[in-house]
Amino acid sequence: MKVLLKRSIIVGLILLLVCSGVATIYINSLSTNLYDETNEYLQDITIQTATAIKNKINENLTQLKSISLIIHQQDMSQKELLNYLDELAQRDGLKRFGIANKDGDVITSDNKTFNIKERQYFKDSLAGKAATSTSLIDYVDNKKIIVYSVPIYNQKEIVDGVLFGTFETDKLSDILSTAAYNDVGYSFIFNEQGQIIICSDDHLELSNIEDLNKIYLKDIDVKGDGIISFQDLDETDKYLSYANIKNNDWLVASVFPREIATKKIQNFIQSALATWLLIGVGGALLLTYFYFTQGKNKLRITQLAYEDAVTQHYNFNKFLEYCHSTKRLSRYVLINCDIKGFKWFNEIYGEDIANQLLRTIIQCMEEICHEDEFCCRESADHFALLLYKDTHEHLEQRLSDLTQCIREKFTGEYSTSQYFFHFGIYEMSEADNDIKNAFKKTQYVKNDMKQLSKDDVIFYQEDVFQKGLYNQQIEKEFDSSLKQEHFKVYIQPKVNLKTGEVSSGEALVRWHHPHQGLIAPAAFIPIYEKNGMLEKLDSYVLERTLKTLVYWKEKYDKEISISINVSRTYLFNEGFAEHLIELIESYPINPQQIEIEITETTAFNHQEELILILKEFKKHHLRIALDDFGSGYSSLNMLKDFPIDVVKIDQEFFRTNTFTQMRGHIIIEQVIELCHRLNIEVVAEGVETKEQKDFLVKHHCDYVQGYYYYKPMLIKDFEKHFIK
Repeated sequence: MKVLLKRSIIVGLILLLVCSGVATIYINSLSTNLYDETNEYLQDITIQTATAIKNKINENLTQLKSISLIIHQQDMSQKELLNYLDELAQRDGLKRFGIANKDGDVITSDNKTFNIKERQYFKDSLAGKAATSTSLIDYVDNKKIIVYSVPIYNQKEIVDGVLFGTFETDKLSDILSTAAYNDVGYSFIFNEQGQIIICSDDHLELSNIEDLNKIYLKDIDVKGDGIISFQDLDETDKYLSYANIKNNDWLVASVFPREIATKKIQNFIQSALATWLLIGVGGALLLTYFYFTQGKNKLRITQLAYEDAVTQHYNFNKFLEYCHSTKRLSRYVLINCDIKGFKWFNEIYGEDIANQLLRTIIQCMEEICHEDEFCCRESADHFALLLYKDTHEHLEQRLSDLTQCIREKFTGEYSTSQYFFHFGIYEMSEADNDIKNAFKKTQYVKNDMKQLSKDDVIFYQEDVFQKGLYNQQIEKEFDSSLKQEHFKVYIQPKVNLKTGEVSSGEALVRWHHPHQGLIAPAAFIPIYEKNGMLEKLDSYVLERTLKTLVYWKEKYDKEISISINVSRTYLFNEGFAEHLIELIESYPINPQQIEIEITETTAFNHQEELILILKEFKKHHLRIALDDFGSGYSSLNMLKDFPIDVVKIDQEFFRTNTFTQMRGHIIIEQVIELCHRLNIEVVAEGVETKEQKDFLVKHHCDYVQGYYYYKPMLIKDFEKHFIK
């Protein structure tokens, strides 16, 4: 029994020694790997921060270069330029923009003046370089700032001054804060000479990286990245993680206690070693538990970064990472999907059912995705798909199968109203490095078809996209152009065919754009009709016309009749007719000088309402003209039912060929005769040839408009030719 006990003890000791040896080897290996992973993670954070700062610097310098080029190419007054720079500064969160001459004298967008000839960035830019300053003290309010600057060239391509933008250091400090590890420690930017540019902790008195204990510039790879262990003055073990900001002599560095980064690892090693020594195999279980805990923590971090909380599927961050890691993106199409009216769906059925719909969508997307394809929820009811390129028909079929899958699964559990899907598809190319920008293009395509109440698949077209950008620019510039009177009122004369004189005309509008020159109405009127701005523009034209008529009456004692176009997009707005009458009557003119032009399409679905409005106009002695007569399908009914004074024959009747010329002439002849029998005057539009004019004279047309006689002209030119 004693021998058995002795052997059992020896076996137990041997087993314990074996387990301890295995545990020691394993824990040493595990410790090394965990430290390496931690170091890599810390380096990744620093490198990402360096990339973010590089992008911010490049973005600011690119903006300054663009502004410098505008100054170089455009002849702008100082006031216009400073107003423009002030708008940019307020929009983009700058303290100010400034322009310095060669002597360093500065005038800024916020009307400050000082001299910067001793500033290094000024000297660099004066030498033709784009420059970024160190942390400086603002001459204006003594706050810390960063300054970006670029040279300004004159017409001879010689540096004539310096353009700079001033930012508070917290613009970069916000980015630096992301380099901290678990919000512990501090971060800073230093240059290749070791000089500290910006520090996230203003309370630290650091001017050079060698101010840190036992950190030497020679130990740092200023062109790369790395991590260094050192002891602070209080003998605290710390990490210094650094990374070079590409294309710059700056580096980003983060300092934090070594204990914070390694505490969990050290606790585990001690616990695991003690457990292995005490209970042997039990230590392996504890180690397994530790692995489970560590894996769970890592999974939680991954979920926060890459998982969508609603669908428990990948989010857009993971989608972007997948795209960036995918080779040959030109093999794919990028698809943006959303649900029309999802906000109302959410209001009606509640968040739980709406979220279940979102989960059903991602489940079905996952089912239709092939190997190496990807999907995620981007935000709200927006989803992103990366599918292999195929013919348009096959892609449309795959998306049709997707919507069918969604409806079958969701409708099987929930009874809701109908919902529709919208897909915008963008074909990727190797040049598409910016996935977010490519996704924006799919959103533009999708927004363009948003009004359709059915499932739609629309493919991106560059020309449509550029047209959309142009339209947005046209909208954006409306108010400022109206305020600055870039919109000019033109008058196209109407010639009396009996006398050959001009005593009336039609008010039109042209856009004298300061950069694009003369813009024709066809380029902006449809846009303003769609977005509701046309009413404001037409009111502007009417007021300019009324003021002109008053001026002509007072100065020349002449009453000229001017016709004004009124659009169906606002004619039926509540109170518009009353406002129009009130405006006209507020000017000392004969109301019959104003002729209101409507088109045939105005009466569509509003016939009775339009008759009441026209009768109200007539009650106040305004004349009514039916424009583009013959371009619609209800002209004769309008002659019968509406109180019309003038009919304007559409110019399409004169655009004939050999086959249609005779028919067109017969129609015009009969229309003129019919209108005269109804006591309605006739104006022919678009008259461009002598033959057309002679034909209209022969058949007793009252007035003509067209290039044969006169093009539309500015008010001052009309006055010069026909009023003086």
